[in-house]
Amino acid sequence: MKFLWYCLLCLVLLGQSSCRVSRQRPSLTLLDTLWQSAAFQHHHAGLMILDADTRKVVYQHNAERYFVPASNTKLFTFYAGMKMLGDSVEALRYVVQQDSLIFWGTGDPSLLNPNLPSTKVVDFLQSRPEKLYFWPGNPLLKPYGPGWAWDDYNDYYQAERTSLPVYGNVVRFTRKSAQSVQANPSQFRYTLDTLRRDFQVRRAETENLFYGTKAPIPLRYEQDVPFRTSTEVTLQLLSDTLQKPITSLPAFTSKVYQPLRSVASDTLFKRMLQPSDNFLAEQILLLVCARLEQPFDPGTAIDYMLNNHLRDLPDAPHWVDGSGLSRYNLFTPRSIVALLEKLLAEMPRERLFPLLAVGGQSGTLRNSYRSADRKPYLFGKTGSLSACYNLSGYLLTKTGKTLLVSFMNNNFNRPTSEVRKEVERVLTAIHEQY
Repeated sequence: MKFLWYCLLCLVLLGQSSCRVSRQRPSLTLLDTLWQSAAFQHHHAGLMILDADTRKVVYQHNAERYFVPASNTKLFTFYAGMKMLGDSVEALRYVVQQDSLIFWGTGDPSLLNPNLPSTKVVDFLQSRPEKLYFWPGNPLLKPYGPGWAWDDYNDYYQAERTSLPVYGNVVRFTRKSAQSVQANPSQFRYTLDTLRRDFQVRRAETENLFYGTKAPIPLRYEQDVPFRTSTEVTLQLLSDTLQKPITSLPAFTSKVYQPLRSVASDTLFKRMLQPSDNFLAEQILLLVCARLEQPFDPGTAIDYMLNNHLRDLPDAPHWVDGSGLSRYNLFTPRSIVALLEKLLAEMPRERLFPLLAVGGQSGTLRNSYRSADRKPYLFGKTGSLSACYNLSGYLLTKTGKTLLVSFMNNNFNRPTSEVRKEVERVLTAIHEQY
C-alpha cells in the first residue's frame, strides 16, 4: 500500500512539473520543431536565447559550436570601442617645434568622410601658422585584413585601412547628367571604355585609374569605389583641400603630444552598426591601438580585449578583424549572447538600443520586424556573407521580457533571403508568444 501511494505521489509531482514548464516556456514547441523546417535542414545552424532578467537559458541549439559570424563581429568591435575610446574620437595628435607643426593619425575615419561630416581637423590645420609636416606612422599596417577577398577591391565595403583616412578612402561617383558623373574627391577621373548593360565605375586593380561603362547613367546613381591609398595620395588630397603644402616626415617619435578630438564616439558607433560599415569597424580597432600607445595592428587591439575584458567568454573566439569580412573569424552563439549581456550591463538601454539596427525603423533591419503598433521589438546586428546569415541582439516580447538572442546560420545552399525570412518568422513568433 505504501508503494502504491508513493507511485501516485510521483505521478502527481511529475504532472505538476510538466505543467509548470509548459507555462513558463510556451515558445519551446515552436523552437523544438524549428529544425524540421526545410530552411534549416541542410546547413549548420545555432540558436541561443537568454532571459536578461533571470539570466536563465530559455533555449539553445548548437550554442557551443563555432560559426563564421560575418558582421556580428562588429558587436565585439563596438564593445572594444565603448571600453577604450571615451566620449569622443581622437582625430589626430600633434606637436609644435618652433615654426613647424608635426601631426599624425590615430585611425580616426571622420576626416572629410561624407558619411561622418566633421570639419574640426580641416579647420584646425587651416588655422595654423606653422609649416605642416605629416608622419605616416606604422608603415607595416596592411591595407586589407587576413582572409579578405582580393577581388573585392572595387566594392565600397572593402576600403583600405590607414592611419589617417581621407574621404573614407573611397571616391564617391554621382550622376551629373545622363552621360557623365562627378567624382568626390574631384582629383580622381574616370574614362569611358567598356560596354555593359548597366552603368558602373570600376577601378584598375593596382592603380587609381577608374573606368565607366558606356550605358545611360541612372537618375539616382551613386557609387563608392575604394582608391589605392598611400602617403602621397593622402597628402595630395589633404593639401588640395587645405590649400596649404604638407610635407611627409619619414621618421619621427614623440611621447609628448597634443590631441585633437573630432566626432562623438556614439556617432561613430551608430554609423558602424546600423548600415554595417566595414571601414569604420576596421578603423575603430586602429583607434584602440592608438589609445594603447601601440603601433597600428588590429591584432594588438583584439588581443588586448580578449586578455583583459573578454576573458570570461564561455568559448574563446577566433577573432581576426574588426568588420567580419574574414571567414577566419569564428564565434559561438553563446559567446555572442555573453557579449550582449555585458553590453546591457555596462550601458543604459536608452543609449545602447538606438545605436543598433532597429526592427522596422533603421539600419539593416529597417524593412523587417515591423509591428502593428509601430513599437520596435528587435534591436540587433545582422551579419551576411555568401552562405552565411546571422542575427544577434535584444528581442522584446509582448509579456515584457527582454531576451538576448544569437541566431547563426552557415553553409546553406539556398538564397539568403529565404533563411533571413525564416529567422524573422521564428523570432517574431517568440516575440508574440513568449
